[in-house]
Amino acid sequence: METTKAVCQLTKDLTKITKSAAGFFTLLLLVTNVVGCGAALQKGEMEMTKEIIQSDGAETSSPARTEYVKLNSGYNMPALGLGTWTLSDDKAEESVYFAIKNGYRLIDTARYYNNEIGVGRGGRRAISEGVISREEIFVTSKVMPGDYRRPDAAIDDSLERLGLGYIDLMLVHQPGAGDEEVYKALERGVRAGKIRSIGISNYYTPEAFERINRIAEIVPAVVQNENHPFYQNKQLQEYLRQYGTVVEAWYPFGGRGNTQKVFQNETIKEIASRHGKTSAQIVLRWQIQDGYIVIPGSGNSQHIAENAAIFDFALSDDDMQQMKELNTNRRFENW
Repeated sequence: METTKAVCQLTKDLTKITKSAAGFFTLLLLVTNVVGCGAALQKGEMEMTKEIIQSDGAETSSPARTEYVKLNSGYNMPALGLGTWTLSDDKAEESVYFAIKNGYRLIDTARYYNNEIGVGRGGRRAISEGVISREEIFVTSKVMPGDYRRPDAAIDDSLERLGLGYIDLMLVHQPGAGDEEVYKALERGVRAGKIRSIGISNYYTPEAFERINRIAEIVPAVVQNENHPFYQNKQLQEYLRQYGTVVEAWYPFGGRGNTQKVFQNETIKEIASRHGKTSAQIVLRWQIQDGYIVIPGSGNSQHIAENAAIFDFALSDDDMQQMKELNTNRRFENW
């Protein structure tokens, strides 16, 4: 363990020194994966920091620059991903394959979505065609409440359906009876090499987070919640900084039925006009600059490509302040 910690610290130090060098991200992944830093992150063992690492695609198969967030597990998670909620297996396969070809490296699914098979097919198709390697894809799934009484078997079922060898991030899908035992099963999955990073979803307060964290041996790397311009929940994000835990936003546009409320907001439209971008691109750029990971869902190839085109510009401090002022701290799911 001491050797692992020392190598992980060396990796961390090298990242700080050379993170701007083209191609270092690939080297970092190889070193991190070999020594198993992710599995080594137990409470009190290492202090990991969140960093943004940029890849310009010069030495990878990615056609676009991508930004990554360094998780407290030691792994690097793409800041932009594809959400697959409501997509059928066939539609998920096509959308995942198209997204990967257009620069996406993060794919989000769940047992509840009933499309893990399609997500896996799309990922394996891109790998088999040489578009990308398995190490470059970051796949998230979740244990749904219906499986809380059999979490270890649920993890194995997801592994089999995805067919990608391991799961990059596995989440407890939502609070419920037995969720603490589910989290312990995720920890067992990390130790068995089935999962690389773990976290929770739909836990909205520091108290809700701490209920899981107090029984955890591995600190949650990610909390995935509803988050959009009108519900920013900065209190939780700021609280989680002490643990190096990152907030990932599902429904970054407010969710189906609410997107136009976001896209037609006058402030967002004005910022979009100044940058020559769409409202969707402004929302995603704002969230990434504000420290969130975003997973807009879509089965529309035009929208998928549009959402990926956000790494060639940056919002100003004034833009960011205007976006901050849109917060009403109200979730669409509760309206």
